[in-house]
Amino acid sequence: MRTSLERVQDMLLESQADAENVASSISISNSFQNTSPEQCSKRLASLKSLYTSIDHLSILTPKAIVYCSSAADVPGIQVKSSSKLFKSVHNNGTYWGDPQVSHITQNLVIPSVTAIRNNLDVDYLVVASLKAETVLNKALSLFDVTLAEAALISTEGGNLISLLLSTGEPVIGGELVRKSLNGYLDVRQENLRDDRPYYVGTLKLPMNNARFLVLSSLKEANDRAWQRLRTVVLTSVAETVVLAAIMMLLAEFFFIRNLRRIGALAGEITAGKQGQRISIRSPIADFNRLTAALNLMVDTLEDTSLHDALTGIANRRALDGHLGECDRLLAEGKGPMAVAMVDIDNFKLFNDRYGHAAGDRTLRSVGQTLKRFGKRQGEMVARYGGEEFTLVVGDSDPDQLRAHLDAFRRAVEELNIPHRDSPHGRVTVSVGYAVALPGTSMQQAIERADEALYRSKDGGRNRVSGEEQLCPA
Repeated sequence: MRTSLERVQDMLLESQADAENVASSISISNSFQNTSPEQCSKRLASLKSLYTSIDHLSILTPKAIVYCSSAADVPGIQVKSSSKLFKSVHNNGTYWGDPQVSHITQNLVIPSVTAIRNNLDVDYLVVASLKAETVLNKALSLFDVTLAEAALISTEGGNLISLLLSTGEPVIGGELVRKSLNGYLDVRQENLRDDRPYYVGTLKLPMNNARFLVLSSLKEANDRAWQRLRTVVLTSVAETVVLAAIMMLLAEFFFIRNLRRIGALAGEITAGKQGQRISIRSPIADFNRLTAALNLMVDTLEDTSLHDALTGIANRRALDGHLGECDRLLAEGKGPMAVAMVDIDNFKLFNDRYGHAAGDRTLRSVGQTLKRFGKRQGEMVARYGGEEFTLVVGDSDPDQLRAHLDAFRRAVEELNIPHRDSPHGRVTVSVGYAVALPGTSMQQAIERADEALYRSKDGGRNRVSGEEQLCPA
């Protein structure tokens, strides 16, 4: 029984590592929290499907509101969290809580929480919870001895899950549980039901103070051991020969062939072909996990290559691709389209006075504010470079376009970011725009928008200019 308990301990450590590793991969990847809750939930569900022991993967706000989850129909709900569980807000690693009923799936789970930090602030909480029933069933499958009863015991001695695996009345409870609360990994013999001898096995869960408790009848254990010994003696030679032949075939079919495909994908990624994906359906779970990890890595690389790391909006590369698509539509006679160039006023003076950390926060704030004004179909918001941004919209009516851009200008002004070296006393932006008509190109429109931007700067900044028009603050 001790050997079986050691196997269970290894399984629990592996399940703990799986949960912590997947939480870590989520916490360092922008492809989850920088997407919509629906898309984030789909990615979490796909990732969760690779781990049979995980009940759910969820991303929560610091106030315990579900942002996205592998469980359906739960984003937006308030998790009634205990202060003990969410100590992770002040914890630099993964915090494991005691077994409890999940507010997200209503299943008995062993929860872990990992904080996603931005400097010292906590942006999100990654919850990776193990399903207690699945973990218990996997543990039972690792025993070589016949078990009479098994249970999962809470830190306080409560019976969370109890399974009667043979006929008769249950034994686990009361004094037996109290004796087992201090056990780490031990096996002892006790006379229990009708004064019959039993093996009593106790294992502390590696991630918290709960205990796994099992009973085995001593007589049944001895009978099973003799039966297994006879079977092994009669079949060992035949099994060795057959197994060697099968392993040679399986090594080629399941391992070597798939390793070649994974190596080919790695070569393509190294060569810059980031759009490549791989699909391997193998009964070996590690291959499926490796495939998912490789595809997730490609998704992350592709997402990173198209987004500005500081502001979270599209970068110059993504903008160039979008402008190319706009040029195609203009060549087909579709349009018109408008492009606006945005510059943060006196940004160098701001950096010199307040420091680059404050400058970075301001770039993020302006970028996210601009993002609210480019959410319609076919529109794009991008960081053009430095403190300059670009907005591509479908508006062509001069009054509507000017009003839309001036609303953005006012929104930046209303952020009330102090700027003592600006005549306006706070951070402002200058905007220049131009309209690209069918048959023209977006580059021509950008050049005219740049000219309009300089007119805004020459006119005193904190203004919107375009097509020789000026909209003062």
